Amino acid sequence: MPENLELIDRVKKDLDNIIDPRNGGLAFLANNGKTLYSELPQDVEQKLLLFKPSYPSLNIGSNITIAIQNGSLIVMRASQTMLIAVQNQQNVGSSLGKISTVVKKYSQEFNNLQNIIKPSELRVEVVKKEALVVEGEETELTEPELEKYQKSLVYELIPPLTPENVISECSIVWSKATRLMLRNLDQDLTVDEIWEGLNNAGLDVSLEWVLEALQSLAARGIVRIKEKNKV
Repeated sequence: MPENLELIDRVKKDLDNIIDPRNGGLAFLANNGKTLYSELPQDVEQKLLLFKPSYPSLNIGSNITIAIQNGSLIVMRASQTMLIAVQNQQNVGSSLGKISTVVKKYSQEFNNLQNIIKPSELRVEVVKKEALVVEGEETELTEPELEKYQKSLVYELIPPLTPENVISECSIVWSKATRLMLRNLDQDLTVDEIWEGLNNAGLDVSLEWVLEALQSLAARGIVRIKEKNKV
């Protein structure tokens, strides 16, 4: 078995207990969102492209959690050059822990993975899945376009968390701004609307603070990006 496929096989075995073979799978992505390897259904792959503008801002081990039908899609930075995406139906918090363990375990090998994957090999190995889609190079978003995209995102609490129980269920000392933000995540507010609401409430916070706070909450398995978001 080629070296790259052997590594992928080991990763799949390590994540076997959180990936449902009927409604789950994994993928590896380059920094620009290009699919390097995928066992995900094509409709789920398309959702990965919607969140491509957020990938460059992720640090190793940080993630984006996306609500999808039959579970969640977790995208985590695995190395400086690539990301891992896992579709699963398990508890998001425990899944994040297991994916983080895999990222740490194979950190050096992940750094080399992008350079050795050959799409022709992957098509041979992927069985009973949709044909591998290798996306072409796409134009990068300008800074104004990226900011517009980030402002349009809608986050939600991950069940069973609700605005009523999130403060008591999570043993974390929250700032006043974070508490107010959490208690309004059932309102389908965009990041821009949350930012405006916090400032209208007399809390002087920046857009960057709101984005970083939401990304930190996502990394802890508390919130996720709602599926309906579009670029």
